[in-house]
Amino acid sequence: MSGNTLTSEQQAIADHTGGHAKIIAVAGSGKTTALLHYVKNRLDAAIPPERLLVLMYNRSAREDFDRRMHQLTDGPTPSVHTFHSVGYRLYQRMIANNHIAAANLSPLPQSTIQLQIWKAIEECAPTHELEEIRTRKQSEIEAAEFFIDYTKTILSGDLSAFQALKLGDEHMYFLQVFRAFEVWRRSQNAVTYSDLIYDPVMLLSLNEQMAEQYGSCYEDILVDEYQDINEIQHFLLRILYGKSGNVIAIGDPDQTIYEWRGSKPDFLLTFFDGDFPPSNIYHLSRTFRYGHQLSLAANHFIENNRDRADIFCISADKERNTEIERVETDKEGRWLVEHLRRCQQEGLPPTDIAVLVRLWSIAAPIELALLANNIPYRSASRNTVLSRRELRPLFWSLNIASGRFARLPIKRRQQGLYEWLNAPHVRIPRKVLEPVCSALASRDKSWGKHLITLLPENLSKPQTKRLRQRAELLTQIESWRGHAGELLRRHISELGLLSGIADDAFTRQQGEERQQTSLAFCQYLDTLKQSPIEALTHLQELQRQHREGEQTEAGSIQITTMHQAKGLEWDQVIIPSLTQHNMPYQPQRDFNTPASLESERRLMYVAMTRAKSKLFLLAPTEAAQQKGPDVTQPSLFINEMQLPLSRLMADALRERPEQIDTDIPVSRQALHYLEACDYNPNISAPRAPMRKPQPGEGLRHRKLGHGRVLKWEDRRIEILFSDGKPRRFDWETLSQYLM
Repeated sequence: MSGNTLTSEQQAIADHTGGHAKIIAVAGSGKTTALLHYVKNRLDAAIPPERLLVLMYNRSAREDFDRRMHQLTDGPTPSVHTFHSVGYRLYQRMIANNHIAAANLSPLPQSTIQLQIWKAIEECAPTHELEEIRTRKQSEIEAAEFFIDYTKTILSGDLSAFQALKLGDEHMYFLQVFRAFEVWRRSQNAVTYSDLIYDPVMLLSLNEQMAEQYGSCYEDILVDEYQDINEIQHFLLRILYGKSGNVIAIGDPDQTIYEWRGSKPDFLLTFFDGDFPPSNIYHLSRTFRYGHQLSLAANHFIENNRDRADIFCISADKERNTEIERVETDKEGRWLVEHLRRCQQEGLPPTDIAVLVRLWSIAAPIELALLANNIPYRSASRNTVLSRRELRPLFWSLNIASGRFARLPIKRRQQGLYEWLNAPHVRIPRKVLEPVCSALASRDKSWGKHLITLLPENLSKPQTKRLRQRAELLTQIESWRGHAGELLRRHISELGLLSGIADDAFTRQQGEERQQTSLAFCQYLDTLKQSPIEALTHLQELQRQHREGEQTEAGSIQITTMHQAKGLEWDQVIIPSLTQHNMPYQPQRDFNTPASLESERRLMYVAMTRAKSKLFLLAPTEAAQQKGPDVTQPSLFINEMQLPLSRLMADALRERPEQIDTDIPVSRQALHYLEACDYNPNISAPRAPMRKPQPGEGLRHRKLGHGRVLKWEDRRIEILFSDGKPRRFDWETLSQYLM
């Protein structure tokens, strides 16, 4: 797509003449371009810019749209906002009209929010559990903060949020924490970021007459990334719409990846149609980002989801060739280092490469490999792996064994001893343990020996046993003469640190990530075979090189999570550790909406469609697979992509032979794709078996168009088509006509 030339699909959107509309757009399809030209046409039709509202999902998207709008048209342009900035303006108007209590609309800093949440926890938590909760203070605060934020994405209140998140009885007190925090917040006339929408919407949801005063102000409301909105934002849109004008929603249900923030595909697939019945449903099915091989693989892959729109992604750029390579390796860090060196020799800028991980623990060994080889990288977690909280106790062990600890200021030693003794938590109240640490910190050596003499008399037997155990380990560390890796393994083993990390974490995912990061750190130090002082010096040098490398003109590769990659693109995308354990990730006990196979598939779909030229899928070798469990088995998602078939069809589209002979089973998806590309060769190949669609799932008939499965009766299937007529078919016969 060049200049201002629009595709026929984009032009249809730009020429939309009125009424609500829904636009389903695949990744990289130029949806922003279509919206820009629609807005320009509305301005050219003499619609005042103040009667147009454009809602983007985040600030960077808002700024990009605003900039491009000014480039496209002369004169005034419409307001471009995020939901929260609209909520801010609505809040101001309601204050001015005395419809809501006056408040300071500068959101509270997170430090203040977390302090007040902790006060509410101490006030509301069951007395007999409070000491246990105090041992995991930070994770408990973060969990309660998440619960409060999630509650403010729905209209039905804290109990509904509690049930939706499937929390156990031990967290029932979060309901009281929510209410206590809200009482405090309102007494301070303060707001959090979420409250900019939550406060006005909750009030207006209870007063329909008042709500009418704040709607019907716009001729058009355009909402981008509609699949990412939640219930409270959807209701805000209903308020703004009122009873006049047009609402145009654009998004892709296949890219709904923020369920833990209250989003779900239903808002675009179903709820929008109920509240804003569309006069037209448009599709942007042509992607300009990647070539046929990735489009075919992505189509095959996401087709396994049920909650989808009726859309099929096709690459628009005939010259674009996006290769997908499955890499089998058990040493991902080494492979990545060698790959980046090859890219450097070929002249590919590091900034064009991204490593996308499902869990931050996956990034730990990769980061360490890059640090060790002085390869600059940027991490979305901002700090390097060496700054992770779970490694702090291990670093204190290295400091003690190296002799550096004795040279630290007393206050720093006191902090270090407290952190070291509490990893894992020793289950002793802070007011009891801190004086012990203070007395120990005043000494320059023999901390283990002196800890025995400082044991408080009022400790229970288990508490005394835990402190004695730590005193013995501390004595061993002070006189350590072995390698740093061996030292940390002794630390982990003696104190049961890994199981302690799991127990102290609020979620299974958080616990697993911290465990794996700790193990990766130990494994790295094992390879160094250095003394503690040498290892510390080495680690500090890695940090220094990393800081300097980030500032070099050459740039650095990006390491980020699949969630944070949304809306971005790179020339090369590398997705490591594609095992059954990591992808799809299925936490058994997690503080968020239960992970589903479909949501994990959508997340993988987003990650793979960030690539423009090359996509690398890193999976275990066959030798590793022989070892057994999910950790060493390749992700089932890889097979769902049908990579051999996708590569075959992409090659055929490039070379366009009249005859294709292959042993690879050919799917109906592939045949449909070739047909959409105006290519109809003779194909001699086995047919891939067609997956039976489940009730509620959509399908496409060659003659009858789009339909939805109602039910199965033995081998007969009943389908409701878009003409409103249900029909029954024999499955074997019907499958010949499905696309």
